Amino acid sequence: MINGHEISSRLQKKHLKLDYEVICKKSTGSTNVDAKKAAGQSNLLIVAEKQTAGKGRYGRSFYSESTGGLYFTVKICRDNINLNTGDITFIPLIAAVAVSQAVSSLCGVELLIKWPNDLLYKSGSEHKKLCGILTEASVSAGSTEPESRSVSYFIAGIGLNVNNDITDFPGDIKNTASSLKIITGKQYDLADILCETVDIFTRFLFAPREILLDEYKKRLLLGIDISFAQNGSIIKGKTAGINQSGNLVVKLENGGETIIRSGEINFI
Repeated sequence: MINGHEISSRLQKKHLKLDYEVICKKSTGSTNVDAKKAAGQSNLLIVAEKQTAGKGRYGRSFYSESTGGLYFTVKICRDNINLNTGDITFIPLIAAVAVSQAVSSLCGVELLIKWPNDLLYKSGSEHKKLCGILTEASVSAGSTEPESRSVSYFIAGIGLNVNNDITDFPGDIKNTASSLKIITGKQYDLADILCETVDIFTRFLFAPREILLDEYKKRLLLGIDISFAQNGSIIKGKTAGINQSGNLVVKLENGGETIIRSGEINFI
């Protein structure tokens, strides 16, 4: 079990620029939903041993009912950091880099990023998913310019397969999912990975964007054949990089390039 007092103590020793109120639960529907319902202006770190209604992107479910995984949400409120809607683009990138750096440092496993924030492990010719990230934000009313509107809060929900066995996964994802334990044969302290991830995540909130983008590019899957929807059509190309705004650059089959600012890419 993850102990809230232990987590708070460990985070205090890291001297983070932000303080977090730590809430630990044996089970919950979704830590993201819990974070959105929470009142007050405190930064929150909500951790659950398992989720019964984990959320993925585009309303999909995220399997997180095994107690071997690490499921948590970080909530940052407006009073604690000045962010506008233009900054929100970078939160998924920060979360992806934070998890991948923590896993590399503590477990010796190098994870790759499928834009914008799925974390994968290359196993032979396949890429197995270990981590899903869902970021959400509440934008306050104000300026008519979307990019300059302030953010009431943002949340980053992270689900990482740590000590899961292959038998823990339901049949529809057994062939596409993996865990740190499956990869290395070792079990890991969830609290270690949690605190390391929150530490790195918090530091990157205040770091220059150039440093974040450099770290992200080191892990981004490049040269991968993908398909994606654009202007009502399905387009094919190869991942070529990201621009200064964190958008994906795609090399098209006809030799041209296009930018994906939002949406989903699929491996071919």
